[in-house]
Amino acid sequence: MVGYGFGKGRGWRGFGRGAGFIQMPEPLPPPPPGTVRVAVATLDGNGVNALVSPRFARAPYIVVVDVMGGRVVNHYVVPNPAASAPRGAGVAVARWLISSQVNVVLAVNLGPNIQEILAQTNIRVEYTQPGIRVIDALRLAKLVSI
Repeated sequence: MVGYGFGKGRGWRGFGRGAGFIQMPEPLPPPPPGTVRVAVATLDGNGVNALVSPRFARAPYIVVVDVMGGRVVNHYVVPNPAASAPRGAGVAVARWLISSQVNVVLAVNLGPNIQEILAQTNIRVEYTQPGIRVIDALRLAKLVSI
């Protein structure tokens, strides 16, 4: 049994590095019934006037917007702790989106990990342009009128 012992077969990846160590914020409170909850990665924390980030899981902020009847009824600005993570940002953000009951993601681009998780959980993905305001991205996706 020489050469077989503690850690055999795990390699350096087996020691828990990744999404499990990214401390994401607490999930958002549930949206009111009949609400569509939309998440948008942004470059700044200016709410619905924030600019859409070209990157999703590593964007500095995530703006979550509750839409009902074509109108914004609430929004949350959440600093993204996964933005500077060495790895696992997509998985950590996807888990947080699921726990916050997000229905739609507006994104410029998604990495393969977050894209796969969102597809498995039936969170709809709509693609948008970088650098436009969140409210304009919502209008382009026909999620809000006005």
